[in-house]
Amino acid sequence: MPSRTLASGATVAYGDGGEGPPLVLVHGSPADGRAWGRAARHLTGYRILTPDLPGHGGSDPLPHGGTAAMAEAIAAVVDAAGAPVWLAGHSYGGNVALHAALARPGRVRGLALFEPVFFRALALAGDRAVLAAAEAHFGDYVRRVAGGEHGAVSRMIDFWFGNGAFAGLPAAAQAYLVKTAATNAADVRSALTESVAAEALTALAVPTLIAYGAASPPAAPAIARALASLLPKATCEAIDGATHAMLDTHPQAVAALVARAATA
Repeated sequence: MPSRTLASGATVAYGDGGEGPPLVLVHGSPADGRAWGRAARHLTGYRILTPDLPGHGGSDPLPHGGTAAMAEAIAAVVDAAGAPVWLAGHSYGGNVALHAALARPGRVRGLALFEPVFFRALALAGDRAVLAAAEAHFGDYVRRVAGGEHGAVSRMIDFWFGNGAFAGLPAAAQAYLVKTAATNAADVRSALTESVAAEALTALAVPTLIAYGAASPPAAPAIARALASLLPKATCEAIDGATHAMLDTHPQAVAALVARAATA
């Protein structure tokens, strides 16, 4: 598996396969680049790079966290592509992809963001009600994880998939989520403490498609619409029947939207 070494000395690992124009696909939290596997099968005619976010999969954690630091790792993979890329991200990976595009504006041809958890857009767009509810729920989750509460990650899962969703998962999936809760909570904290200026977003003049699941909770379309209102070349689209798990449940629909963004 190829990797890039960052200025900090940490390495970021990534998958690299296929031929054609480069696509960089950024996973959410907790996960690794393999999260894009089902959708990637439907993306032919591209060179596909699937990085593991720092602290996930085969990539080293960073000495200093935060979304901007994560984005520098993804920007290193963008640089490794050797040509301008289309960049897609899911969930927290959507936040990181957006930051990477801000960091490498001349290297990113367009963006496809799938339910980015970019709460900052709600603040900038003035959607205080949805933002306050999300901050209360996820702030409580982060505090529970920091306090060592076993199974606190159920708060995150149940927010996106409904009350009782965590309890209905297979035991192996529950164990993985509990094991990676601290890493996920750090990413959630980063998502809650964004400080990107509206001017930076309005200056990002690359075609951007923002998708959300039609069956997702109200926060998902609210974030998508708020972010689209701030980006000069953004459009929103709902994926019928999908939730936050769209990479697994609706891979063909996701791939079709990535391919559409890559032809914009």
